[in-house]
Amino acid sequence: MQRRNFLANTLRAGLAAGFGTSLGCGAARRPGAPLQPTADATTGLSLLRLPPGFRYFSFGWAGETLAGGGAIPESADGMGIVAHRGPRLTLIRNQEVTHARGAFAAPDQAYDARCGGGCVRLELDLAQEKLIRAEAALTGTLINCAGGITSRGTWLSCEEIVIARDESSDDGRLANAAGLSRSHGWVFEVPASGMSDAKPIEAMGIFRHEATAEDADGNIYLTEDRDPEAGFYRFTPSTKGRLDSGRLEMLRAVGRSDLRGAVRRGARFDVSWVPIDDPRRAHFDASDQGGVVKQGLAAGGTMFLRLEGCLTTPEGIWFTSTSGGSTGGGQLWRFDPRRQTLTLEHDVVDRTHFDYPDNLASGLGEGLVICEDSKDRAHQQLVWLSRRGRLVTIAENHTMIDGVDYGAAEWAGACVSPDGRWLIANVYRPGFSVAITGPWDEIL
Repeated sequence: MQRRNFLANTLRAGLAAGFGTSLGCGAARRPGAPLQPTADATTGLSLLRLPPGFRYFSFGWAGETLAGGGAIPESADGMGIVAHRGPRLTLIRNQEVTHARGAFAAPDQAYDARCGGGCVRLELDLAQEKLIRAEAALTGTLINCAGGITSRGTWLSCEEIVIARDESSDDGRLANAAGLSRSHGWVFEVPASGMSDAKPIEAMGIFRHEATAEDADGNIYLTEDRDPEAGFYRFTPSTKGRLDSGRLEMLRAVGRSDLRGAVRRGARFDVSWVPIDDPRRAHFDASDQGGVVKQGLAAGGTMFLRLEGCLTTPEGIWFTSTSGGSTGGGQLWRFDPRRQTLTLEHDVVDRTHFDYPDNLASGLGEGLVICEDSKDRAHQQLVWLSRRGRLVTIAENHTMIDGVDYGAAEWAGACVSPDGRWLIANVYRPGFSVAITGPWDEIL
């Protein structure tokens, strides 16, 4: 299947299997089969705990050599499948690098040659269960957190920082910004092959971007990972299929200016959209009231807390508030573009088994895969949430390398192969990807 057709169909109809009309999230229940240490087929190391009968292989480790020169950076974050042909997949993976010590590859093609973030392209053969090729796809950016696939057969990579040339960042993640040649806080489009032109999509705004998702009409939805106030945005291209210009707006839930705290599960709100008049104006600190988020809130937009994962399914656009909700353990929201409604589908009330939902994926049964980014858990989890509210732990991170325990490193970038057999995800630190397969129908 050609790349563009595959992606367009995915955006219209969802991957493999979708949800029903609603995700009824009741009390979470643990799976019956206990997880067990499982050796990685690539390294032989026991990096994960998986259900019985499951296996995996790792690939794309930080430090490995890239085709064309340079090495894969640390901090593997958001990821998407931008092309496939049979068992061969093309993935674009973000590298959420915070340093300004120079581009990891192709400095002559970098957006800002001092900056070490960007994306790598990973060619994967699932039949052979190995990585075929790794190469740079975008360099010279900062803190590339998540993003999303588009119907154009591309990946949108989002910077989770707001910083001007030679200035300090809004959150201190970049200790020394002196000498930066460009501002940061943009979205970049990355092709399925070749290097990105590293041209920011300025019409999508400068703010602490996290993830994106596209609806059937070509609108792009964007989350903002910001604390204590964040917005959910819609970008409407001036010309469908082109992203170089368009209109940026913030969601307004009618009757609710603040959805950060306790909200009744199943609560539904009518939605309107308020304009962002100057998407190119950055918000740097509390004294600056003119940035994107401040413009939206001043116009009547609704306030969320730390919005992260964003995903398209047949039922709409799903997104997570990682630390929102009644306990501060996270929320799962669903926006319906057809009805222009917003519904709270899940509130993490019991944080014993799972909290801090981050990146999302679909394609495994009638449920969502959720990456955990918990503050407190010693071993982070990949979980599956059914439309009836059943919570199944798919994997736990138990990575130990040279005496260093990486089990608390977050999961990120989950995606599912088009045939629904493989779940692919990233272990953020030290930075690598895994492809997991097994008898899904026995545990989901």
